[in-house]
Amino acid sequence: HPDGLSDCTPGWVPVSGGCLGFFPWELSWNRAEAFCRRFGSRTHLASVHSEEELQAVVDLLFSSRSSDASEEELDEEVWIGLHRPLRSRSWQWSDGTAVAYNSWHRAALSRRRACAALQDATGEPGTGTRAHTCTHIHIWACSVNT
Repeated sequence: HPDGLSDCTPGWVPVSGGCLGFFPWELSWNRAEAFCRRFGSRTHLASVHSEEELQAVVDLLFSSRSSDASEEELDEEVWIGLHRPLRSRSWQWSDGTAVAYNSWHRAALSRRRACAALQDATGEPGTGTRAHTCTHIHIWACSVNT
């Protein structure tokens, strides 16, 4: 199937280089990552490698919410695979791919471990992510690299 659609599990959406699944219940970052991995070794919390990909993921996630969702649900952030391990200075993706795209500058937590969540980036570019303590609970998105 040249369009790649058949490679995605039903309910998952094709994105560049793979498929994206959205899970609208709340877990900590570690638990969400563990949940994604249950789908197979190539599945992790979603990774984003360009402004275009970020916009596509954001559009997908925030448009997939039901129109009757409460204001509170619409404001909710979504865990992605970006994290900064304890005592590390650099951010990394849980799937091991390089952090090539840098709109993660607002994540100025100290040396503590940090994890990134997507916000509904309807504001100006580069404001789409926020660093959090990894034990926060958020809804999340998994991506599988096909």
